[in-house]
Amino acid sequence: MIAGKGAGVRTFFLSLLYLAVFLLFGQVANAESILAEGDNNYPPYEYLEDGVPTGFNVDIIRAVGEVLGLDIGINLRPWSEVVENLEKGASDVVIGMYFTPARTEFFDFSIPHNIISHTIFVRSGSYIKRLEDLHDKEILVQRSDIMHEYALEHYPNATIVPVADQGLALKLLSSGKHDAALLGKMQNLFRADEQNIDNLDTAGADFAFGKYCFAVRKGDAELLGRLNEGLNLIKRSGKYDEIYEKWFGVYERESLYDKIIHYGFLVLTPLLIFLVLSMLWVGLLRHKVRKKTELLRTELQERLRIEKNLQEVQLYLSSIINSMPSVIVGVDKECRINQWNLEAEKVYGLQRDDVLEKALVEIVPSLSGELERVRIALKTGVKVVDLQVRRYVGKRVRYENVTIYPLNEPGVEGAVIRIDDITDRMNFEQMVMQNEKMLSVGGLAAGMAHEINNPLAIILGNVQNITRQTSKGLKKNDLVAQECGTTIETIHNYMEKRGVSHKVESIFEAGVRSAKIVSNMLSFSRKSDKVKGCHSLPALLDITVDLVSSSYSLKEKYDFKQIEIVREFENDIPDVWCESNEIQQVFLNLIRNGAEAIQGKEYEGEGPRMILRVRRSGDLVRVEIEDNGPGMDDSVSNRIFEPFYTTKEVGKGTGLGLSVSYFIVAEHHGGTMKVDSMPGEWTRFIIQLPIEEIKC
Repeated sequence: MIAGKGAGVRTFFLSLLYLAVFLLFGQVANAESILAEGDNNYPPYEYLEDGVPTGFNVDIIRAVGEVLGLDIGINLRPWSEVVENLEKGASDVVIGMYFTPARTEFFDFSIPHNIISHTIFVRSGSYIKRLEDLHDKEILVQRSDIMHEYALEHYPNATIVPVADQGLALKLLSSGKHDAALLGKMQNLFRADEQNIDNLDTAGADFAFGKYCFAVRKGDAELLGRLNEGLNLIKRSGKYDEIYEKWFGVYERESLYDKIIHYGFLVLTPLLIFLVLSMLWVGLLRHKVRKKTELLRTELQERLRIEKNLQEVQLYLSSIINSMPSVIVGVDKECRINQWNLEAEKVYGLQRDDVLEKALVEIVPSLSGELERVRIALKTGVKVVDLQVRRYVGKRVRYENVTIYPLNEPGVEGAVIRIDDITDRMNFEQMVMQNEKMLSVGGLAAGMAHEINNPLAIILGNVQNITRQTSKGLKKNDLVAQECGTTIETIHNYMEKRGVSHKVESIFEAGVRSAKIVSNMLSFSRKSDKVKGCHSLPALLDITVDLVSSSYSLKEKYDFKQIEIVREFENDIPDVWCESNEIQQVFLNLIRNGAEAIQGKEYEGEGPRMILRVRRSGDLVRVEIEDNGPGMDDSVSNRIFEPFYTTKEVGKGTGLGLSVSYFIVAEHHGGTMKVDSMPGEWTRFIIQLPIEEIKC
């Protein structure tokens, strides 16, 4: 049950105490003057009693001022004026304000000095015991209060009855109207005591907890720091607990003595009646003290449980963010970093504490192109995705998917940038596509080769017959010529003078060249039947370089010896199970292509260079052949292994060398072959072959 509480005598003695303190300590000349304001009608936190500011918040700010040596003046006025005065700088601090994210735009908040909770008020004997019992009931709330919004959201089938203030809600409920009221707990327990409303109870566990703090003007960090320091000091000294107990603990027990004194001054009744009434009140108040103490203990335990849950949730969310394999970067509306997970530390090599509150473009210049997308996401509230972003890390290409998620919660402005490294996936997809393309084209090449072979054999055979049948020294040729009234010499002279012999030789050379192309196509389309063995790839590379250096056909086009050859071979590279001639042919094609590409670039400072690397990579041996030639763009590198695709002039290349090399590595040896390039800088071919240690 809720009982009334007399406070006039207590106020009188408190006034005398304040006067004594002022007389004793009023001579402190150097105390700093601070103007604090609060609500004049928000008991028990802050209110006017006989024109004197009183309440829990008033005692707290005075205790803080005392421990810090501050001269704090206190004015209580209507709430709207309190907020307006703080905004325009007419006051220094508000002694009690709920913390919300929206208010942080205008004010800075101290550490909480109380947690405000809400509860269900019902008439004594009501069957409403918990929140679930409120569906389809008549519920009183203060208009525009947080409980008004709560009731509309959670009880769509109930009848919501909004009233002007919470005191009116208590009076209506006490008078028998409506079923329950959703109100702030402590202030309305106090208000019920003050107004002698004794037929109401609270039901169920408290809910909707909120932080109650000091508030200062935005940016007044010095005063905020001192207030936080004062709160910590009074908490450690026990002064805070003393004030809390005074207002929210067993104040009813203390009020018993106030009432005795009050009745002693106001009513002169027989001693016996006074003692009987006193004993009755003692029993009643003890019952109420036990009940309210239990309520406060429950509230405190609930508050501690919620704080623990909040800490656990925060730790859990941090663990989730840090365990993600993606780079997670949070930014505010000005694109300053406010979140930086462990993967971001790993990728960019910067610790979280070193990047917070700094501009994104300053910390990660490679993301400067994403700033406009961040602004678009913030403006539209829709996530923005940038797929397959290509950038270079050192001399290696890296592909990333960049997704920007705007934060749409009220009072929170910013975005989360998620960066996923898809380099391995892109390489795998390209390899799969290349394999499928090569398999399909391989079948086509085999069919074409067989179809071309037959007419090509006829052409070469007839060319050889023409040459033989017009040659000198064959008796049959002489006889046929005589029968035709001429001689072989005459026919031969005619063919020489008319260039027929040269044309026949050209036809034969073109036929031989075509036969070679057909042979390459057949090699391209079927697995090798040659014998494999264990071979050292560094040794095969060295042999190939020597072969290229002594090749006459290469020297006709360029001086290979002018190219610097750099060898970067790891020690103790295991042998690889392969067919040495085929692998040597692959190396030869790549080195020749690189040497030819180097011709197309003009060098300033550095000269032409080719780097040969061999190292172990797990169960594979990795070979890299890199040149510092003109490089190639994506349109070329994506087609470089296709049959008949070439960037050379007509007559200088068939477009089969790299495609045959690809099939030798992939189909004949179960390895992989890919190309990486930076236009204008370099090209790198990468070959990986299985070691197969059991065979070697």
